[in-house]
Amino acid sequence: MELPTPKRDQLLQHLLAALAFAIPWAKKAIPTLIGVIVVFALIRFFKRKSASIPSQPTALFGLFALFMLLVLGTTYTQHPNEAWNEIGIKLSFLIFPLLALITPSLEKADLKNILNAFVAGCFLFMAITISHAVWVIAQHPDWYYFTYDRLSWYIHPTYAATYQAMALFALLHAGIKRNFLAGNMWLHLLAITLLLVFIALLSSKAGYLCALLVLAYAAYYALRNGMRLSSIAMAATLTIALFITMILALPTTSDRVKDAVADIRTSETAVESSDTVATAHTSSTSMRFITWSASWKLLCENPFGTGTGDTQPELNRLYRQQGEDYAALRQFNAHNQFLQTGAEIGWIGLVALLVVLIALWSIGRNEPTVRIFVLLCALNFLFESFLEVQAGIVFCSFWTMVYSRMKDCRIIGL
Repeated sequence: MELPTPKRDQLLQHLLAALAFAIPWAKKAIPTLIGVIVVFALIRFFKRKSASIPSQPTALFGLFALFMLLVLGTTYTQHPNEAWNEIGIKLSFLIFPLLALITPSLEKADLKNILNAFVAGCFLFMAITISHAVWVIAQHPDWYYFTYDRLSWYIHPTYAATYQAMALFALLHAGIKRNFLAGNMWLHLLAITLLLVFIALLSSKAGYLCALLVLAYAAYYALRNGMRLSSIAMAATLTIALFITMILALPTTSDRVKDAVADIRTSETAVESSDTVATAHTSSTSMRFITWSASWKLLCENPFGTGTGDTQPELNRLYRQQGEDYAALRQFNAHNQFLQTGAEIGWIGLVALLVVLIALWSIGRNEPTVRIFVLLCALNFLFESFLEVQAGIVFCSFWTMVYSRMKDCRIIGL
């Protein structure tokens, strides 16, 4: 029996919410969920025999352009197998813009449900990882399992922390609107505190910055919504102080912060001894200066990019030329998405990536959840090659599609 059109649309919206729920914790299920959404969207499309152009499609065009440039990059690559493997990994750049043409526009309630599902997924991930840490520690006492990559053992801590930071803003946004979880302010505050503690435990330096960015933007949004400056300043000061105290109180997290500061100081002053420099460059913070320099050189030497799949071999070549064998051995990428994209598909690829961010920022002129998403992406792009693995690709592509399908409405939140 054929479903009436409204019910078919509702089913698609539920599937989008299911994908949002899965992104923070169920990475192995995500390709299957995307496949199911594509099937139902195509059924809807063939029944209606029409597509709908989003009212603000520029960000989607940017994603599509990135994919087409990657395909074009396969024509001058020296590593075709790696190139086509990368095309497969980045297929979301094509799938989600096409899905935007054959899925219904999202109403206020739909967006609220999708965001709530994502927040619920973040809390489920927290429960899974902490339960796993408790179980492991009960057998092999080692408190390191409560932090960094042993806590977030199947999703890199930076991506996990970014998801949690977005969920944190959703809760803060809802709290500013006095829309508390289960109508209970104290429960809402407890949920916010748990997210802050968990981000601290994840021990990702980019994650720390994401959390601080969210707190700062939430304060700005509260001010715009008429809250008293004194109340905002007190709440922001207490929250940031709590977060920094948690970071410094946990030995493993405070050690990573101290190492980062030491790395920066060493990279600025350690010029006398090559041994000192080599030792400093094995740490994640100082290594970024090397990867950024090499990636920038590739971009300047190859205005159309090295070709899809060629960037890593070219980076390894430059690392060895500079005597950075450790970076070549570990095959470090650019650790900056802007440089990574530019080095691979040239200046036009870098422009396409910027178009995505700028267009989304424009879409979110009246919607803070869109703008915090853009800010979180841009921040991560500065320190990570965020769009080189599925955890970043699907996250960015999915929310770009969702926000591009918005009608002129505001998301109230939880």
